[in-house]
Amino acid sequence: MRISKQFVVTPVLGLAVLATPLALPTLGGTTGIAEAASGNEQENEQVQLSESAISPEFQALFNWPPEEQPIVKQGSQSFEVEFIQVMLNHFGFETEVDGVFGSHTDQQVHQLQAEKGLAQDGIVGVDTWTILLEEYEEEIFTKEKAINFAEEALDNGDLVFSGDGALHQDLDGQVFYSLRAQSKDYMEDGGSGTVGFYDVYQNGDVVESKPR
Repeated sequence: MRISKQFVVTPVLGLAVLATPLALPTLGGTTGIAEAASGNEQENEQVQLSESAISPEFQALFNWPPEEQPIVKQGSQSFEVEFIQVMLNHFGFETEVDGVFGSHTDQQVHQLQAEKGLAQDGIVGVDTWTILLEEYEEEIFTKEKAINFAEEALDNGDLVFSGDGALHQDLDGQVFYSLRAQSKDYMEDGGSGTVGFYDVYQNGDVVESKPR
């Protein structure tokens, strides 16, 4: 784990926000596997979920509850398998995302089931689907979540936030949305209302920025 310093947001309309440091996982590529500090044991580190890493097809999965999802197991090939592989990586079980449920994916599903206290059969049925879908809905990083982070950080009812929905990535590989802050009062006076721009990160960091 590394400690990521939260940023101090430069005041907008007289507001100053000081954020609290958070512990974040250090991610190596898409593996999400970090060596333990001592010995050769490994700890699972979660890979951040963002809209850019998620196929639009995956949204169709939420048209059905877990009990109506297909049974997926070794030998399956489908976009459901791709979703499962993305989620395995998110949970820290390194898996190639190719839509093919091979022996390695089977092994990682067993590991996930063991971690979550489920029957370790390697089959993605109702219980495993429940874990995957609930985690996805809770953790996926959307523009709406970024706006919520900005609203909580700046805590100013006069501000409204908007963005084009494009997901950006900084030099450290961390993803963020660029949002524009507008003053309702200024807009009512006939102006654009723009008072600043902010980069909002998946971990909740809010950083004053510039138009992108």
